[in-house]
Amino acid sequence: MFDNEKAAQWCKDNGVLIQKAQSEGINSAGGFLVPTEFTQAIIDLREEFGTFRQSCQVVPMGSDAMTIPRRAGGLTAYFVGEGVAATESSKQWDQVSLAAKKMAVLAKMSTELADDAVISIADDLASEIAYAFAVKEDACGWNGDGTSTYGGMTGLRTIFNAGVGSLAGAVDAASGHDTMAELDATDLAAVQGKLPQYVYDRGRPAWFCSQTMWANVFERLIGASGGVTKDQASGRTIREYNGYPVYITASMLAPAATTTDASDVAMILFGDLNMSVTMGDRRGMTISRSTEYKFAEDQIAIKGTERFDINCHNTGDTTTAGSIVALMGE
Repeated sequence: MFDNEKAAQWCKDNGVLIQKAQSEGINSAGGFLVPTEFTQAIIDLREEFGTFRQSCQVVPMGSDAMTIPRRAGGLTAYFVGEGVAATESSKQWDQVSLAAKKMAVLAKMSTELADDAVISIADDLASEIAYAFAVKEDACGWNGDGTSTYGGMTGLRTIFNAGVGSLAGAVDAASGHDTMAELDATDLAAVQGKLPQYVYDRGRPAWFCSQTMWANVFERLIGASGGVTKDQASGRTIREYNGYPVYITASMLAPAATTTDASDVAMILFGDLNMSVTMGDRRGMTISRSTEYKFAEDQIAIKGTERFDINCHNTGDTTTAGSIVALMGE
């Protein structure tokens, strides 16, 4: 922020939202960072975000709108007799459309705080901006409802929640299994059985859920299976179930209690996000600063922007499941 090469490189390598003006006169707004003696570190307690961008297909966009050809159907092989013409077949394509939306974060800090703090406030705010972007991207990808709150994007859980009872990939748990405490291994096996074979052959299937779901469903079932688990043997937590990795995201369903009713709600997702979702990246995170925006107040404004779009395009239809499926509370 202040033409420091080391700080510039740090901002480039790291990533996230403080909306209120920062000042050293108020402890909660920055004063705690300016004591007489202070260790040069801040303890960040953050939930895990950014799962969506890490797992889906990210494509650079050369303009604000982009269409990507997608295979919709393949060729068919037929047996033919001697001297008999072969039966023709055609390959089908459709398109995945992306339209970049701009997202922004604006933060302010006093020049006194910038001068006196024992840490680089500019670097810290840049990190917070990146974090805010990751939070919002996850929210759009998992829970977007198509409104302006989510930039017009519709997330995977929203698609499955709307398709309960009709979408082939919305797999109902056993009757009466609508809470974390009631889900069992048979419910999870039903989800695995619904995922098409091509995803197992050519993709990388994985589970997606909240930390609450992992602890109250997966770890409960793993612990009840008997024998020495990988966790016990290695002395560390290995997030896997039935040989497939489990990715944690705070944007997935996380009721306050295991007995919370989640009927007709996507509780757990299973599949290959890279085959199911395309994220268009028109412009990555860009950071700028201004001393003129709040000149009278002698404050420095820091703004972060990025442009992207998310298209959840392979969730199947009423007869065929797509490359990602969901376990629905029943």
